Amino acid sequence: MAISLAVIGYLVSLNFISVLSRNRMRIEKSLDEIEAVGTSPSRLVKKKKKGIKTADLSFIKISENFANNVALSGIKAKPEEFIVLWFFASFIPALLLYTFTEDVVRSSVLVLIGIAAPPIYLMFSISRRRAIFEAQLGDALMILSNALKAGFSFQQALGSVSRNLPDPIGGEFAVAVREQQLGADLETTLMSIADKMKSMDLKLLTTAVVVQQKVGGNLSEIMDTIAQTVRDRQAVARMVKTITAQGRISGIVVGALPIFLLIAITMLNAAYMNPLFKTDLGRIILVICAVMEISGFLIIMKIVDVKL
Repeated sequence: MAISLAVIGYLVSLNFISVLSRNRMRIEKSLDEIEAVGTSPSRLVKKKKKGIKTADLSFIKISENFANNVALSGIKAKPEEFIVLWFFASFIPALLLYTFTEDVVRSSVLVLIGIAAPPIYLMFSISRRRAIFEAQLGDALMILSNALKAGFSFQQALGSVSRNLPDPIGGEFAVAVREQQLGADLETTLMSIADKMKSMDLKLLTTAVVVQQKVGGNLSEIMDTIAQTVRDRQAVARMVKTITAQGRISGIVVGALPIFLLIAITMLNAAYMNPLFKTDLGRIILVICAVMEISGFLIIMKIVDVKL
């Protein structure tokens, strides 16, 4: 009975999230069409009426910071949907395992994995998206420079970048273009993207553009100079990353290997690990080991994290 309920709940949640995602993609496609060809208010109202009604997840309270992180990660889900999936990932597998084996220790370990995995994946997605953004910035600057040389305004050049480069930089610049069309300040818009992506190079670009608008100058030449600077910085960053690769791998091994062994041995032979989990001395040892492992990992990562 428990298995049936767990499977039914899991399938219902997946179908629920799928319906929400399809409806949102349909709305986004309609908005893109409106932006491309123009749509009158009456047609917009008609399209809105045709939308599929979806379940309301507003009862789930989401912090603004968490919502921004989900959007920044590029995950195709709303923050509320991510919370629902996080909940099911935390408890459904453990419930199934406990139903089959009645093993509390293994089920507890699986719950901990389910709780930890989604936020780890979220942070990894954000870091990867920021790294891709930085790698694309050199190409974006070249497109900006060529567009300016062709006689485009800076806003039109940003639009050219958004059309010719994929996400994340294409999507972020598309948002910047829309905000400027709605009257937002250029400096505020670009600085917002730079802060979100933690991009010092984009802050340099923003400063150069603002200064050029105030005092004048050849903006395309400024773009070429900044592009060369960005490429040089990226070359140095790649060299530093290569030099510190061994240290970073050591940090990952130090941090991940004990956790992997603990989970593997617990799953294979739970009785062997019972003294660690069920005795006071074992729990003390676990706490001490966790503190030492985390400290060692953070120290190694601090050593190899070279700021440019």
